[in-house]
Amino acid sequence: MNNKAILEQASAYFKSHHSGLSAEAIICFLVMIDLRTPTVGDIARAVGMTEPQAYQHISMLTPSGAGLVSLVNAGDGRNMVNLTPTGNAARAAILAALK
Repeated sequence: MNNKAILEQASAYFKSHHSGLSAEAIICFLVMIDLRTPTVGDIARAVGMTEPQAYQHISMLTPSGAGLVSLVNAGDGRNMVNLTPTGNAARAAILAALK
């Protein structure tokens, strides 16, 4: 499946389940589900944003927003990004739609 088809499937999922999310937040989520235990910095580098910019978009995905991810301070200045049960369900739905 090409990138356009992937983005179309993800966009359709988010429009129906989390319509208030920005395109940047959705892109951060898609990058995050492809990385293994990413930090905010990892996601920022992958999408070409600064860490503060990525953090702003990722914060829309936390329990105070869409509830898809949680942020955990690693104690060394890094914030780890973990999927919540809702985030795992979103990941599974998106991946199933891509098959």
